Amino acid sequence: MIASSFWLPPDISEHGSQIDIIIKYLHWFMAILFVAWGSYFLYCLVRFRAGANPKATYGDAKAKPSKVAEIVVIVIEAALLVGFSIPVWAYYRSEPPTNADNPLTVRVVAQQFAWNIHYPGKDGVFGKTRPELVDEALNPIGLVDASEDPAAGDDYVSVNIFHAPKGRDILVRLSSKDVIHSFAVPLLRVKQDAVPGMEIPIWFKAEKTNEEAQEMMKRAFELPASAEGAEAERFIKENRLRVTMADYGSVPKGATLNAEHLKTLIAAGTTSVELAPGYPVNIQCAQLCGLGHYRMKGQMKIYEPEDFEAWYSSAGEVEVFDEDEFDDE
Repeated sequence: MIASSFWLPPDISEHGSQIDIIIKYLHWFMAILFVAWGSYFLYCLVRFRAGANPKATYGDAKAKPSKVAEIVVIVIEAALLVGFSIPVWAYYRSEPPTNADNPLTVRVVAQQFAWNIHYPGKDGVFGKTRPELVDEALNPIGLVDASEDPAAGDDYVSVNIFHAPKGRDILVRLSSKDVIHSFAVPLLRVKQDAVPGMEIPIWFKAEKTNEEAQEMMKRAFELPASAEGAEAERFIKENRLRVTMADYGSVPKGATLNAEHLKTLIAAGTTSVELAPGYPVNIQCAQLCGLGHYRMKGQMKIYEPEDFEAWYSSAGEVEVFDEDEFDDE
């Protein structure tokens, strides 16, 4: 509710509502300050104009209201800091999940311009890595062979696709291969810099699956009058990564909107469709990290717990997310 009222993306995390509340109060406070100081500025322009004050005064201002206003601003800022920001930050950062919480621990290794997600496998132990073994296509984090470290035998690496269960603590050990990046997942209200030479822990818990997030993000779109021409091409281009959120006969729920589907929908007399992002939970780099910064993006797949376990037990070769593959579905 707070997110929608302040144009924020939907919140699907356990801690997100607290962050949204801080944003809400900060916006209201800044709006009040803007109106108050703007009004005072206009008052000064009129009250102390040259026509009304032909002789300049060089003494210090001694008006009591200005001091009162300054004190009020300080008190409100202190209340926001002590009453909201510090408690939320302390709650979020001072109590990492313990083994008793059964967190899913993963390593996220940032690089120009990709996110490498390293899962420890069923043994729960991360295999060793060595920089000289890095192969961007086959071994992006330099994982050693199982003959050298048995713990590496069941490890799994994905590139730009982060699989996670709903309702379970996720503990991320964040690092970077090269420059400073920033791991940001807006729907989870997560953002943390990845610094070379450091491994920084962050944790969160997703409360919605991808499908539930899609339901929160679906919108109705008016179809163009014709399946041919510039308007239809523009509509397909703008919505190429969205999927249908209802069954439209020959175009089932979950279908990627393409030229053939648009033609079928218009031929059937459909005038509008409900669409949602095919991959709603985006991973973004929020720190300018080079010329390819714009394409450093990934996706999260959030499952029901049993579906995640099914995926985890079958994970095998290095998996790479490619939006072009999604476009062709």
